[in-house]
Amino acid sequence: MERIVKTFKALSDETRLKILMIISSKVMCQRGISKHLQISDSAVSQHIKILKDTNIITGYKEGYYVFYRINEDVFNECIEFMKFLNDKDHTFIDINNIEKSKQCCKSTCKGKERCCKKEEEM
Repeated sequence: MERIVKTFKALSDETRLKILMIISSKVMCQRGISKHLQISDSAVSQHIKILKDTNIITGYKEGYYVFYRINEDVFNECIEFMKFLNDKDHTFIDINNIEKSKQCCKSTCKGKERCCKKEEEM
């Protein structure tokens, strides 16, 4: 779960999404990305570091340059996670092992009939 959380956090930035859009169609080096986005090399470097740390992109060296491409395995994991969220049976995990809150939301909840009743039924 920790890995998927880190992946989604890394994907939550507009510039990083633009970088992924660029390298999804063409393998590109950092300088090419910065020219394409019209932002500094150092800004692109920081975004690339985050994307590499979360294994969303990989790089390979060719001469003086490192070229980046998307790691499809990470995106396949995200797709599987999104399918899990859409799976009404939640057959992938035991829902009983998820820690439930011991307190009711009481008057702070706008939809008390739904969430508190559902909590009592579980």
